[in-house]
Amino acid sequence: MPATRPVRSAWVSIGLPLVAVLLAAGLAGYGGYNAGTENRRHAAATELADDLAEQFEMAQRDFDGGQPLLALQRLEYVERFAPQFAGLAELLARVRAAAQPTANGATATQPPPPATALPSDPAELFAKLQAAYKADDWSAVVQLASALHASAPDYESSTVGAQLFVGLRNRGMEAINKGSLGPGITWLERADELAPLDADALQLLQWARMYTLANSWWGINWPNAIGQYRELYSIAPYFMDTRVRLREAYAEYGALLIATDACAAQLQFAAALELEVMPELEAQRLAAEQLCVVTATPPVEETPAPAPTLTPAP
Repeated sequence: MPATRPVRSAWVSIGLPLVAVLLAAGLAGYGGYNAGTENRRHAAATELADDLAEQFEMAQRDFDGGQPLLALQRLEYVERFAPQFAGLAELLARVRAAAQPTANGATATQPPPPATALPSDPAELFAKLQAAYKADDWSAVVQLASALHASAPDYESSTVGAQLFVGLRNRGMEAINKGSLGPGITWLERADELAPLDADALQLLQWARMYTLANSWWGINWPNAIGQYRELYSIAPYFMDTRVRLREAYAEYGALLIATDACAAQLQFAAALELEVMPELEAQRLAAEQLCVVTATPPVEETPAPAPTLTPAP
C-alpha cells in the first residue's frame, strides 16, 4: 500500500503563497488533465452503467420485499457513482425512512444532528481555518474552508483553496484507511475536481472503488464478485480484507454449486484453499471431489462405423 501520511508538511514547507500558485497552475491545467483521462473515465462509466442499473432494479425489489437495509446498501452504491440516476432520490428517501427503526419498532426518519455554529466574520473564519490546518484536523479544514468559500469567496481565496484541496485529500485518505470507503471516495473525488491528485491518492481511490464494486455483488452474483476481488487482489492483496473476502467468495460459490455441479464446486474450494489452508475448506473440497466422481457424466464411447463392403466387379 502506498504511503498515506498527510501532505500538510510538504505544503507548509514551501509556503502557502507558493502553494496557491501551484494550485492555480493545477487548476489551469486541469482541463488538460481531464482531457488526458477522458477515455479512462468514459470506460469506467461504461463498465459501471449496467451494474448501476441492475443494482437499482434489485434495490426496488428488495424494498418491495421488505428488505430496506439491503435496498439501502444498493442505492448508496448507485448514489456514489451516479447521484443523478433517474428515480434514485425519491426511492432513496423512502428506503432511508424505512431503514431507520425507532424505539417502539416503527420506522421514521431521524432528524439530522444540529450543525455547529460558525462565525460569520471572514477574518474569524479564516483564523479558525489556520488553526485547524496546523492541527491536521482535516474535517474542520474542509468545513471551514467550504464555509469561507461560500460566504466570502474572494477572501484569501488562494490560501483557502489550497487548504481545502489538502483537507479533502487527507480526509479522504484517512477515511479509506479506516475502512470508511464511501465517504473517502467522495472526498477524494471532490479534491480531484479542484486539482489533480497525487499518485498515492489516486491509487488508494482506485482500490476503494474496486473493493466497493466487488462488495456490491456479494451474495448476488458470485462470479462477478470473485472477478472483482481477484483483480484487486492481483494489484493490492493487502488492501482492506481483500484476501479474506476473495477466499470467502470462492467458498460461498462452491457451496452454492455443489448441489448442481460438484465438479465446478470442487474448483472453487480448491481456489479458496490456495489463499488459505483451512480444514473445513479441505473437507468441502474432498466432498465435492467425491460427488463429482459419482455424478460426472461418463464420456460416450463412439462405436466405429462398419467398414463398407466391397462388391467385386462382375
